[in-house]
Amino acid sequence: MHELGDFVPSCKFDAVNKAVTAACDSRDGVTDGVITDPRACRFDPTSLVGTVTPCGTITAKDAAVVKRIWDGPRRPDGRRLWYGILPGASFARLAATANGDGVPTPLASGWFTYWLAKDPSFDWHRLTTANFTHYFDRSRQEWGPVVGTDDPDLSAFRAAGGKLLLWHGLADQLIPPQGTIRYYEQVTAAMGGRAKTEQFARLFTAPGVGHCRGGSGAAPADPMAALVKWVEHGKAPATLPAENGPMSRPLCRWPAVGRYDGHGSTNDAANFRCSGRR
Repeated sequence: MHELGDFVPSCKFDAVNKAVTAACDSRDGVTDGVITDPRACRFDPTSLVGTVTPCGTITAKDAAVVKRIWDGPRRPDGRRLWYGILPGASFARLAATANGDGVPTPLASGWFTYWLAKDPSFDWHRLTTANFTHYFDRSRQEWGPVVGTDDPDLSAFRAAGGKLLLWHGLADQLIPPQGTIRYYEQVTAAMGGRAKTEQFARLFTAPGVGHCRGGSGAAPADPMAALVKWVEHGKAPATLPAENGPMSRPLCRWPAVGRYDGHGSTNDAANFRCSGRR
């Protein structure tokens, strides 16, 4: 937003999420306000240019900002640094705006100020694509060995009898779920393939669920109970039961997604099937 000189007000972001949800919601067979597979959602925000909102008309610059946020940060030569939030996730934390300016989440601004620049007077307005890339590389080099948790070699954990149950909300507004998916795919490759990996580690995705909770989707009801059954009774979870008020859903093992089977209540998990396994 800073480089484009366009700090998009929140109600325009709300209009974008309303439109993208309307465009991609029903692909799982039911219209429930949840984008089941946002990575497959091909909504183009430029289609909203000219749309009138309570805080102004959506412009081409606004659409460009949304595209960049969804795409995530890149190096000046276009290579990806990391992921952006997925379509349907709230913009309110990582892309908040107020009074015509950006409002970075303290999680981000504090990292630059105290851990990278190590300067309490650091001004985030000085960030550009070029020096953001510098800070990104410096962050990995300096702090990766200290706090990094992305080693895919879990052979010692597996040999000790450990079980790993991962889940991530696909509408996470703080930590893009693609990072967790990427890590799990790296574990799968390092540990001998999907079948061998799923003997001790499984990943489930929660459509429409925000950072740990919240959102329009169903969150895991009791993942710890599922882990205990796996560890103590040898019963590996095929799905994770999830709830949001009257709505219940089965959370599917990556890379499957849940789809309504066309029969019965759309609030009942029993009427959804996981498909897309490979």
